[in-house]
This record gives sequence, C-alpha cells and structure tokens, in this order.
Amino acid sequence: MDFIKANWNRLLIVCISVLLLFGSLTTQMDRQGETIVTDSLKEAVVTFGVAKGLNAAISLAQGTEVGPPGLTLAVGEVLDPINDLIERFSWIMLASIASLGIQKILMNIVTGELFHWLFISMVVILNLWLFFRFKNDSRIRAIFFKTTVIVIFLRFSIPVMSLLNVYVYEHYVKSDYDIARIQQQIETASTQINAITYDTIGDKQEQENGFFDKAGRFFDNLFSKTYYQKKIEQYKTSAEETSDHILHLIIAFIFKAIFFPLVFLFLLYQLIRKTFNLGR
Repeated sequence: MDFIKANWNRLLIVCISVLLLFGSLTTQMDRQGETIVTDSLKEAVVTFGVAKGLNAAISLAQGTEVGPPGLTLAVGEVLDPINDLIERFSWIMLASIASLGIQKILMNIVTGELFHWLFISMVVILNLWLFFRFKNDSRIRAIFFKTTVIVIFLRFSIPVMSLLNVYVYEHYVKSDYDIARIQQQIETASTQINAITYDTIGDKQEQENGFFDKAGRFFDNLFSKTYYQKKIEQYKTSAEETSDHILHLIIAFIFKAIFFPLVFLFLLYQLIRKTFNLGR
C-alpha cells in the first residue's frame, strides 16, 4: 500500500501506457481514419471540378451576345459577382485539398510499421525509466519524455481527429450543409446556365440564318425588350441560387477540412501539455 501511495502517479502512467499500446495494436481506428481522409480528399477534388465546371459555364455566358449593344454588359454585371465568388471558392478548395492531402500523408506515416515500432519502443522505455534512474539523467530524461508525448500525440491525433470530424459533420453539419447534395445543385445550376446560353446562341443563329423569312416573327420576340429582360432574369435567378450553394460549400469545407482539424489539434496538444506538466 505504501508503494502504491508513493508511486501512484507512475502507476497511473503505466496504466495509460498499457491502454495506448493496446489502442496502437488495434487497427480498426486506423483503417476507418484512412478511409475517412481518402473519401474526404476525393470529395474535395470532385467539388473543385464542379466549381470549375460552373466557372466555365459562366465564362461562356459572359461571352455570349444576348441582344443589342448594352445588354451584354448587363449580363456581365449579373454574373460577375458569382464569378468572383467562384474564384475565391477555388482558393478555399485548394487549401482544403492541401489540408486533406497533408492529413493523408501524416496518416500513412503514423499508421506505418516503422512509426508503430518506434511508438512501442519509446512507450516501453518511458515506463522503465519511471522506475529505474541513471546518474545525472535528468536532462536527457526530460527530453525523452517530451519527445515520447509528442510521438503519442502524433500516433493518435490524426485518426481520432478524422473520426471525430466525420461524426460532428454527420450529426450536426450535414443536415444544413450536405456537400453531396450541394454538389448536385451546383451541377444543375451549371446545366441551367448553359441551357440559357445555348438557347440564346440558337436564337441568334436562327435569326441570322433566316432573317428575311422570319423577320416578322423575330421582330416581336428576339428584338423585343421583354425577350432580353427574360434572359437577364434567368441568368440573375440562376446566379442568386448558385451563390447560396457556393456559400454553403465554403462553410462546409472550411469547417470540415481547415477550421475543425486545426482547432482539434490545438486543443489536444494543450490538453496533453497541461496534463503531463511538460518541463516540470
């Protein structure tokens, strides 16, 4: 009993070390973490491609003459804000892809065989060093203990972060910011914008190819103010709806791929540092 009272903190570390070693030998969490990061990376790449497709549709619309001089500028004014938003969104997606790519690399490192044996060796040595001391070993012992804590942190932080990240997304974020659903909505918006553009191009070609035969019919249609206003309103409606979808994707990916991982790693590091009183 006296031994336990005198060494309770060391015995606590031993118990925690046993749990950590057992957790390291259990690969289910690692496999789930790898799957989550890989799927998230694929999802980010697909979303980036969808955004580029929308950008191409808007660029085509901006370069299309919808009527007499002056109205082409109106189309540009309607679509310029969403085009700027897509450019900013592309930078966010590049940052998200980079973040997920780094997570995937770190996941491969911490779940690899080399890091696995390094982790086991350092944890075992740490526990032995708790009870067996050497002469003048205080400095090197402190450095080794700090390094071991960092290794433990790296071993479990990435898989746990991935699992917790997907849990929070599925239960608290997805209902309002479902990435897969928003991707489909943006693809639909791209199709609508292209349809409006190609319809406009077709009308102009029809007018140009059969001007003399169809002049009467197109006079009240193609050259009417109502016709051009309808085209502008169609572009405006699609742009407004698409802007909302892009903003939702920005929120989802900043949380899922950038903000949440950074906050989680910071909090976990602070927890480990304060729990073990590093450097004291």
